[in-house]
Amino acid sequence: MIELNSKISRVAFAAIASVMVEFAWYNVGRVVSLFGLPRHTVIYYTAKDILMVILIALILCVVMKPGKIFSFLGLGSKYTKGQLVAVISALPLYLVFPIIGSVNPDWSFSLLAKGCVLPGFIEEFIWRGFMFGLFFRYAKVGFFWATLLPAILFAYPHIYQGHDFMSCMAAVGVTFIGALYFSWMYTAWKFDLWVPVFLHILMNGAWIIFNVTGTEVAAGGLISNILRIVSIALAIGLTVYFHRKNGRKVFDYPIWRF
Repeated sequence: MIELNSKISRVAFAAIASVMVEFAWYNVGRVVSLFGLPRHTVIYYTAKDILMVILIALILCVVMKPGKIFSFLGLGSKYTKGQLVAVISALPLYLVFPIIGSVNPDWSFSLLAKGCVLPGFIEEFIWRGFMFGLFFRYAKVGFFWATLLPAILFAYPHIYQGHDFMSCMAAVGVTFIGALYFSWMYTAWKFDLWVPVFLHILMNGAWIIFNVTGTEVAAGGLISNILRIVSIALAIGLTVYFHRKNGRKVFDYPIWRF
């Protein structure tokens, strides 16, 4: 283990590690293919995720003791009110989508695993627990800066979902805002990674189970985006309520400090 005492060295490590993991994420499929696993299957995506978890654990071992990695990533939390908030805030999607749309006839448990459960976990594990965690919890930079690079790295690949410049920017903008939202919820609930994981999985699940105009792309349509905003507002409102009820500040961290 290497002890990096200066802030510059910690920020540099966080930046380099984040870029390395981003590169690995978009190339890990080549490694999995060497095992002869059929592409676009649950086992294929599970293997990719396992390799990424191992890689991240090895990278974190460079700067911290192995015994601290689990809690650093936010995986040590038991049941919390934050997880309940995540479930409640997703209810508007599951209550209204069946009314304004229809059930997707092509949905299956395999599709949910590939498009909902596995992505919801691994994306929060990488971009929130690991990347955001390195900048915010390890390097101690302000919330805005700690969110910025992971949010950009997460949003950029969604450009493909647009068919022109404006739709591309809309896709990037929505995913960027989503990254800010998930990072805030993660921080507000004492770095319980299961809070953004549940939020991510349940929101993705609604997009898969139901057919509603706009759910075929990240940017969404008017009605689906209104419901998405309602869901986000509900999560934020409940988070503020629980914190104030217990006499705690909702956000007691530096924002702009670098």
